[in-house]
Amino acid sequence: MTDDGGCEGWPHGLARVVAERFGHGPFRIEHTGGTERLVWTDGPTVEQVAAAVREAGPERVAEPPRCLRLLSEETVALGAVRLAVEAGRGPGRRARPGITPGDVERLWRDVPFPSPATDRERDLVYAVVYQAHDDRRSNHVGAGPVCDLVTTVGLAWFLERVRAPLAPAELLTARYAATHAHPAWRYCLTPMPVPALVRAVIADRRAGPGVLAAALAPVAEPGSSYDEEIDAAAELRERPRGFRA
Repeated sequence: MTDDGGCEGWPHGLARVVAERFGHGPFRIEHTGGTERLVWTDGPTVEQVAAAVREAGPERVAEPPRCLRLLSEETVALGAVRLAVEAGRGPGRRARPGITPGDVERLWRDVPFPSPATDRERDLVYAVVYQAHDDRRSNHVGAGPVCDLVTTVGLAWFLERVRAPLAPAELLTARYAATHAHPAWRYCLTPMPVPALVRAVIADRRAGPGVLAAALAPVAEPGSSYDEEIDAAAELRERPRGFRA
């Protein structure tokens, strides 16, 4: 995958100078169809590199070449994961987002050195890339298959594979989403609303101690506004605890 833009020309050895400037590399010069391009993977944005090129040798610019940032499989997977999670939030949320390589390019266009923000993101990226390789029987896959995998399989399956710790609402959603028509969990890791979760637990006569505790956790949080659920919590506390979650 690529992210390209206009960039002024470079003198001999500028690839090395730019690599030292950003502490990232390798940067390399490619000749394609009579034009020259400065190419690198992940790292700084096209705009940042273009500025560094102008700063390094503006008086020696002869032909305006292209700066081309490639995106690694891991960065594509991270973008797809992040877009899927974001799609399940906010007023325009979607239960099953469509994610394309172009969407990922736009996400990272102005983001230097894209990297996982949490251990969960890192684990999901690893799982997605691993599965993409396994599906294709190849150690290298394009951006399209990675995006398709996130879109069709959904993030919940990968989250289960990496055995990531779940918040109480997530634990309950993983248990009840399939039977309560909540596909946003499968595809976007969007938890069900707390009231719906509490109702689901109340209706589940086989809910064990772990499930009951998870249902009570958000209701018991300081400042909780779940008045009806606070009343229902009394019923959950009286539940027999002979079953396991």
